Amino acid sequence: MKIKQVIISDKSVVLFTEEPEKDILKLKLEYEKRDEVEPSFPLGYETPELTEYDFLGTKHKCISLWFDNEDIPEFFNNPTSK
Repeated sequence: MKIKQVIISDKSVVLFTEEPEKDILKLKLEYEKRDEVEPSFPLGYETPELTEYDFLGTKHKCISLWFDNEDIPEFFNNPTSK
C-alpha cells in the first residue's frame, strides 16, 4: 500500500492511497488480526472504513481511521516518508 496523502480531521485520519478498494481489504484483515500480529502502522480504535472525501465538488475514494483527538499517532505527521 502506498499512501499518497493524509488528512487529519478532528478524530479521524483520512488516507488517500493508489488503490483504496484493495488497500481497505488488507487493512481490515490487519485490524482483525491486530491482537496476534503487530499492524504495519496504527489502525485506530474501530475497523478502517472505505469512504469518499469531497474536495471542491469532486469525490475521492479514501480510507478512514478513527482515533481519539489527542491520540493521533506521530506516524501520520509524515507517513509518505516511511
